[in-house]
Amino acid sequence: MNVKNIYIPSVLLAAVFAFAGWGWFSSGLISAYAQTTKAEPGQRPNEAVEGEITTIAPPSADPEASPEIVEKTIFFMDFEILPKGGTYAVNADANIRKGPGTEFGIIGSAKQGDYLHRIGQPEGKDWFVVALEDKQPIGFIYSGVLVPVVDGTLIEETRGVIMQKNIACEYRLRFEGKTTVEGGEFDTSDYEIRFRCAGEGGRVVFYSHMFLTEAAIKSNFHQISIDVRSIGDGMEDYLTTNFLYNPTTGELRFDGHSIPKFAIPPIDKKITVNNLQEAIIEVMKVSVSTWTADAWESLFSKAGN
Repeated sequence: MNVKNIYIPSVLLAAVFAFAGWGWFSSGLISAYAQTTKAEPGQRPNEAVEGEITTIAPPSADPEASPEIVEKTIFFMDFEILPKGGTYAVNADANIRKGPGTEFGIIGSAKQGDYLHRIGQPEGKDWFVVALEDKQPIGFIYSGVLVPVVDGTLIEETRGVIMQKNIACEYRLRFEGKTTVEGGEFDTSDYEIRFRCAGEGGRVVFYSHMFLTEAAIKSNFHQISIDVRSIGDGMEDYLTTNFLYNPTTGELRFDGHSIPKFAIPPIDKKITVNNLQEAIIEVMKVSVSTWTADAWESLFSKAGN
């Protein structure tokens, strides 16, 4: 979804690019927690992976063109396997077995918080053939104890312009690194966004923090959140906008604001994107498009301090 195009005088737009200034912003990380499931498949949990491809290719690449995704089957431990890629986090201690079922012998184990690479899956089975970092298959693990992981690394920074009502903003978005959430279940990818905005209320430079949970936190959905401490008191009371992203389907879903006074829900609460980079950019653009007059007043008033 693109932010609604609203005419802005060229003088205002030019002011954004002419406006310079720096001010560093830092924000605390909001922890996200993965759901846990049973370690063995007595009952299939709702979160069980359905055998979809969940890997995210580099931002400029087509996920369908990934070298991990091929049409022909392979054989592993005398089982025919359909090759499928993807990195997964283990959300409950589980056994690794010689075949796709609890009737097969145990050859190893995986602990909660471990990362495994999917090599393939027997057709019609809820078991994955998995590997460690060397990508050499080691055995079968029940898919219900795994949650898909995406790599949120963005190699190149992104720049652009957002226009909202009578305000124009130039942005620069860049990847900052990764943080392990409390408990160590998975990492987040962290991004810094610098905004330079100009409007009737004046001009302002401010920074926001965005993070992506690399493991899914709700079914196959990952959380993407953007914090703007310049909107609010900058301490405990600041504006956060949350989204849920499914890399398998491309669905990006609005999931709420922290302070309704400063933002209203978008008209389109659910959109489809093509890849992770597009999801991150849309989160930023949609978030800005929802800010109210009170939010902009908060921003411009701080610029004058």
